[in-house]
Order: sequence, then C-alpha cells, then structure tokens
Amino acid sequence: MNRIAPTARRRCLFAAGAWLAAVRLPAAAPVRRVGYLISGTPGSAEHLSAALVEGLRERGWIEGKNLVLDRRWTENQPPRIPALVQELLAAGPDVMVTTNDVYAQAIARATKTVPIVFAVGFDPVGLGVVQSLARPGGNVTGLSVLADELNAKRLGLLKNLLPQMRRVAVLHQADDPRVEAALASIRRAGEAVGVAVEPLPARRREDLAPAIMLAARTGASALMNVPNPLFFHERRLIAETSIEHGLAAVFGATEFADAGMLFAYSADFATMFRRAGYLVDRILRGAAPADIPVEQANVFEFVLNLKTARALGIAVPAAVRLEATRAIE
Repeated sequence: MNRIAPTARRRCLFAAGAWLAAVRLPAAAPVRRVGYLISGTPGSAEHLSAALVEGLRERGWIEGKNLVLDRRWTENQPPRIPALVQELLAAGPDVMVTTNDVYAQAIARATKTVPIVFAVGFDPVGLGVVQSLARPGGNVTGLSVLADELNAKRLGLLKNLLPQMRRVAVLHQADDPRVEAALASIRRAGEAVGVAVEPLPARRREDLAPAIMLAARTGASALMNVPNPLFFHERRLIAETSIEHGLAAVFGATEFADAGMLFAYSADFATMFRRAGYLVDRILRGAAPADIPVEQANVFEFVLNLKTARALGIAVPAAVRLEATRAIE
C-alpha cells in the first residue's frame, strides 16, 4: 500500500486550505423576517394566508429555511391593533405585510422605515396610505380594487335580479375610516339605477342580527356592505339572518356567496394575497415600496348562489346565469 509521507501530507492539507480560502465559498443566505398582521382569528381565513405563503414559496422564500413569518391576529378587535403592531415591530422585521389598507395605515403610524405591503386595498389613496397608486411615495405599497366600478356592477346585477328594488341597506362598521367614501361610491351607483341607499351601522357581532332586522322593517330589499374584517368573519351569520328576513345579501368577496349570500362580485382575494408575496419578494431583494406601484386587481369572479335565490323566491334570468363564473346549486 502506498503511503503519503507526513511532510507531503502537510503540504497537501496546506494547499487545500489555501484553495478554500482563495475561492471564499459563499455563506448561507441570511434568514429574513416578515411580520404579518391578520384580521380575524386563527383559521377563520386560512386559505388567504396560505395563498400569501404560496406566493412567497414560489419566489424561494420558505418558512423554516430562509424565512420567519411572525403572525398576529386581531381577533376582530380593532383596539388591539396598535399593541400587535408594536409586538411585530419589536422583532425587527425586514417587511410588514397585512390584510388591508386600514391595517397598513395603523402600521404606517408606528413606522416610517419598515416597508409595508397590504394584500387588499379599497381606498389606499383616500386613507393617505399612499400618495398615488402609480407612485406610493412612502414605505407602503400593495394591491387594490376599483371600489366604484365594483359597486356599480353589484347594483346593476341586483337590479336585474330584483327589478322592483327601490332601497338597499349598506352594512358598515361604525368608526371605519373608509365609510364616508364607500357610501358615496354606493350612492352614486344607486342613483344610476334608481335605488336609494341607507347606511346600517354595526360595531360588534351582537349588532348584526338587530341591524339586519331593522333593514327589513324599513323597506330594504337588499343588503350590501362596506368591506370590513368583522363582516367577512361573520359571513355565515349575516347570510342566514338575511335569508330569514327576506333580504338579498350581496357582499364583495366570493366567500360570502359560498357562505349563503345571493351572490358575490369581487376580485379574487386569494390571487391578491398570492401576488402580495411577489411584492414582499421584491422588497426583500432591495426594491423600495415608494417605487413599487400599487397593483390593480385584474381577476374578477361572479359567484351566484342559486340555492339562496330559490329560498328568497328570486327567478334568475338566463342571461345572469350565463354571466356567472360559478353557480352554487
């Protein structure tokens, strides 16, 4: 057997060490931290969080490998938001991501340096979250829907289903900063089809059933809403109570139709949350939120619940059926 002499072996080891030092093998990529402020309770909209995680994974960011995703849930209690924001910021995130533009506004009050991404914005310019959609200008960017156009579309579809409709109640959470602008948008759409709009405030889960009963008593034929996490997470209660009192409930996200409302016409929220992962990726790779335009949703769904239509005694015209991207039998 050939043996390498000790002196020769030392030379070989020295040469190998010198080579390794020369090539300077790259260190493992650093783990990045993302703070995630979520509306509702754990599990109440897990499919949306899963879409965000998938969007990050598609771009190479994997929890437990090169990404830490710190989650906090508001439990539908807005007063908890400032404390939750401080908890997330204390962990030193590279980016903060959140459900909507109202939550982004709360985070932006606490930091002007940590980048912020919102998954669904209804009025980010009106709230002052960004300077404009094309040029956000600060530390916030995200994705948005065209509220005016969506409200006009929903009321037009409602009028096709309920030709005699003269009044629609609009459920909104008291103190929501978007209410005034949202009601103005719905009123403009209502004027175009000859429908009066009546605000219907509610603060807590316990307020929802009495508010819906009041809307039915005062002559409303249908129920719409100003988007709010409370309504999303209580969508089954709202749907059941609306049917009980003969109201055609028409809210935005497709999950509302799945929960039993007459229909939903909306951007695909899961697609928006997945796309939010792309915006987070751009920031983690060095882009500034001020230079990332707020993206407009471009995938829309019209989900029609035929079971609910039958329960309300509504005959659905063939043309409306054909327009639906999905029908629930």
